[in-house]
Amino acid sequence: MTKPLIGVLGIKLPKEVIGQKITMDYVNEAYNKAIIRAGGVPFLIPVLAEPDNAEELLAICDGLVFPGGADVDPCFFGEDPHVGLGLVHKDWDAFWLYALDYVLAHHVPVLGICRGMQLINIGLKGSVYQDIKEYNKPCLIHSQKVNRDYPLHEITIKPKTLLHKLIGKDKIFTNTFHHQVINKIGKGLSVTAHTSDGIIEAMENKDGSILLVQFHPEELQDSVPETRSLFKHLVEQASAHKK
Repeated sequence: MTKPLIGVLGIKLPKEVIGQKITMDYVNEAYNKAIIRAGGVPFLIPVLAEPDNAEELLAICDGLVFPGGADVDPCFFGEDPHVGLGLVHKDWDAFWLYALDYVLAHHVPVLGICRGMQLINIGLKGSVYQDIKEYNKPCLIHSQKVNRDYPLHEITIKPKTLLHKLIGKDKIFTNTFHHQVINKIGKGLSVTAHTSDGIIEAMENKDGSILLVQFHPEELQDSVPETRSLFKHLVEQASAHKK
């Protein structure tokens, strides 16, 4: 039986390579390794200026990962830019939102991570706080300085949720690299995990075809082995979709 193809939405950013500035489409290697470990075949879907050109790429996806990255332009959730907003790329956001509309229409299973979780929430008519300072409550560290595979803060997982079933625990330590946080919950999503300061750390939809986490499970594959189950779930759902 052929392995399911898991698309990973790319990031388009300028990089300096051998003293020259080059715009590159890329994705962190950790996503690819996690997908392969779970039994899938990853491939990069580059950010295209004309999203319609990506339809044939999206059509061969059995599953799709929305990875981490830059902030989402607040124009996509009806706000003006606030002082704490970081780097934004409107074309990048528009392309990812196009991809979201496609996979929702074609019932392709999705795993959203960090920015991916925030963008999907926005695409489903939710919103984010543009900077965690707007949350107006004392907060834990949500952008750690230690290594990416270091599980720094603890999250509490709601019982009887898909995430709880996959992780198998009420609480787990995870990593964290974000300054924006979920505000209004998107249509069809429910909160499944949070930190002790109330920040939303995971969401999912009713049938489990959309699984969203604020932390980075691709970096925790060895330090927190329970997180492997998130990619395993995506690959299993993708296999079912492939049939």
